Amino acid sequence: MPHDRPRTALALLLKRLQFTPVVAVQGARQTGKSYLARDILAKQTSRSSYVTLDNKSKQELAQESPQTFLASLQGSHPAIIDEAQKSPALFDAIKLVVDANRRPGSFLLLGSTEFSLLQNIRESLTGRMGKIRLYPMTFWEAQGLPRGKKEATRAQTLKYLDSGGMPGIAFVRDLHVRSDFFQDWIDLTCQRDIHQFKRLKLDTQLAYGLIRHSATLEEPTAAALTKATRANPKKVNTHLKALCELFVLTRLDPHPSGTGKPIYLPLDSGVATHLGAPLIKRLQITLMNERMAKNGYAGGKRHTFYYYRSAGKRLAHLVEEELGGKTRVFQLFDREAVKKPDLELLKAFRKKNADSEAYLLAPVLDAWKYEGIRVEPWEWIFS
Repeated sequence: MPHDRPRTALALLLKRLQFTPVVAVQGARQTGKSYLARDILAKQTSRSSYVTLDNKSKQELAQESPQTFLASLQGSHPAIIDEAQKSPALFDAIKLVVDANRRPGSFLLLGSTEFSLLQNIRESLTGRMGKIRLYPMTFWEAQGLPRGKKEATRAQTLKYLDSGGMPGIAFVRDLHVRSDFFQDWIDLTCQRDIHQFKRLKLDTQLAYGLIRHSATLEEPTAAALTKATRANPKKVNTHLKALCELFVLTRLDPHPSGTGKPIYLPLDSGVATHLGAPLIKRLQITLMNERMAKNGYAGGKRHTFYYYRSAGKRLAHLVEEELGGKTRVFQLFDREAVKKPDLELLKAFRKKNADSEAYLLAPVLDAWKYEGIRVEPWEWIFS
């Protein structure tokens, strides 16, 4: 299959299964969760079993008789339950099983939403469950190569910005067919997925408008999205929260040393391309996903991600802070001619944040450095 690529998250998944009774792999629909667990993981384990709660009869059994449902999976290691959030009663039942026998790797839960109160799921598995966020395929995953095996080309970079990293869509060569697939994904998200949050009474058209404007607005804050959709501010905030729970949008808070409000970005550059996002926005989404995935799949300390907005409303597109460690700030350019005055925003950030590393990523051919600021080609994103 064209999307049969190794996933970097597999090593972390195998490690978590060795030490944790329940492991959750969560991420947006069509980012490859099912394939990772059902097909790739199956090559590493011999006793796993797979069931999806997209199957109505399985979903009803898990909700109405969760102990009976779990009994049907006895002997599996791990028991893989896809779309687990569709039967909230299942989580308390799993807690009882795990408390009776805290065997590592007993359950692998897959979910296209957060396991949260919005889904009527209590925090019954706190301390018993390790979570892994699965992002769209990174650049090197899409190439089918390990990170650092070779250098990315400009043509590969531009192609990835257009197609994104959603398995099953990204590798479709016909542009019209690929566009249809992206539209189908958005339609399904807005017409079906958001209505999983039954008590919120969400609106399909507003959800679609928020996703579309998040791709095209320079600063897609809640206020800017409210203005663009002409909707009630409270209603907009409710929809944004739900879309983040579905991993369809990613929220980036402003860095404490700057100004501004949280912004909301589409999960994938291919989705953003389909919605008409400018080049800088697609680069920002790609940079964000690459850095978040690299950190998330490594395990260990979680980095915190922001964007930076100066008092003069100039933007640095991503800030990455290590816990008790380095701070890195990134600004993206879409023009080849980079001059020293273009580095003023990053210089100002470094004055406020001592010892921070600063990068300006532009379509230059050769890297150079000035007053501690590194100017690098776009392809540095994938290094």
